[in-house]
Amino acid sequence: MAKLISDEKAAELKAFVANKHPGAICVANYKGGVGKTTLVCLLGYYLTEITRKKVLLFDIDPQCSLSLSVGFDPDEVSRTELTIYNLVKPTKWTKLKKTNLDSYVFSVPDTLSPKDLYIVRGSFDIDILDMEIAKSLVVDEKRRQNELFLYCKQLLNGFDAFDYILVDCPPNKMFLTQAMLRACSFYLPVTIPDAISVYGMPRLLRWVKQIPSGDRPRLLGYVLNAINRTGGLLGGKTYSQQSAEARLKRSIFSDLEPIEKKVLGDDPLVGVIPRLDAIARFLSEKTKFSRYEFSRKTSGQPTIKECLVQITNETLRRMESYNAKA
Repeated sequence: MAKLISDEKAAELKAFVANKHPGAICVANYKGGVGKTTLVCLLGYYLTEITRKKVLLFDIDPQCSLSLSVGFDPDEVSRTELTIYNLVKPTKWTKLKKTNLDSYVFSVPDTLSPKDLYIVRGSFDIDILDMEIAKSLVVDEKRRQNELFLYCKQLLNGFDAFDYILVDCPPNKMFLTQAMLRACSFYLPVTIPDAISVYGMPRLLRWVKQIPSGDRPRLLGYVLNAINRTGGLLGGKTYSQQSAEARLKRSIFSDLEPIEKKVLGDDPLVGVIPRLDAIARFLSEKTKFSRYEFSRKTSGQPTIKECLVQITNETLRRMESYNAKA
C-alpha cells in the first residue's frame, strides 16, 4: 500500500506540531559582542530570585562564556562529556527517551547564585558539532533537519522540572542556533545601541520571519546593553545611542505581527543594562564576592539592580500577556 505522505513530510509535520517548553526564551542576535551572555547570566540570577522558581541556563555558544561566567573552570568544561555537545549530537536525536537529562544539569557553582539556578554547560566543540550535523544532512537533508528541530523541542520540553529556560546563542546561523530558536516559545534580542551593532537586529528579525508562523517564537522586545549614561534631557543615553535606538525602533515596528503589536505596545524596549565596571567584574569573577555595587546609586541614574529588576519584570509581564492572548 502506497504511503499517504513521504517520510520527509511526516518528519516536518511532527516537528511542527510538537509542544514547546512554555518558559523557554532564546537570547539571540546576528552580531557578536553585544551582550547576549551578559543578559542571560544576569536575567537568570534575577528571574530565579524574583519568581522563586527553577531556572535553567543553556550554553550553546562554542566560546562557553556563560559557563565560565557562572564559575566553571575552562579545564573542567573541557574534561566532561556532560555538555551541550554530547546532548545534541546527531547520534542522540533518536535516543532522547534513553537519555538521563538530569545528569547534564549542574548547579551554578557561584556561591552567591540563587539555589534554584542551574545550567547545561557549554562545550568548546560546538563549532565541530555544526559540521557533524551538516554531514548528517547530506542524505535526505530536509527530513534530517526536521528531526533536529523536533529533537530540540522535545529536549527543552524534557526539562519540565524547570519553570524557565534561557538559551545563550552564538552570533551565527548554525543549525543548532536555528533549532534552539525554533524550539523556544519566546526570543529576546539584545544589542548595543551604536551604528554598527543595531544592524544585527533587523537581520535576526528577518531570519525569524522565515520560520513558519505556527512555529515561530514570540518577540519579547529588545534589551539595550552597555548604555553610556549621561542623565539630563537625553534620558540616560548619549546622543549617538539615542539616534541608533531610533533607527532600531523604526526597523522593528515596520514588521511586527498583530499579536506582537498588542503585547509590545508603543515601545518594544524591555530595559537597559548600563556600561559599568561592576557588571564586567561580576561576570569575570570565578567566585562571586558581592553584588553590593549593583545597588549603588551613580549620577542620579537607576542602579544596576533596578535596571535588572525592570528587565526581569517586563519580560515576565510580556510572557504572561502573550499566553493570555494565545
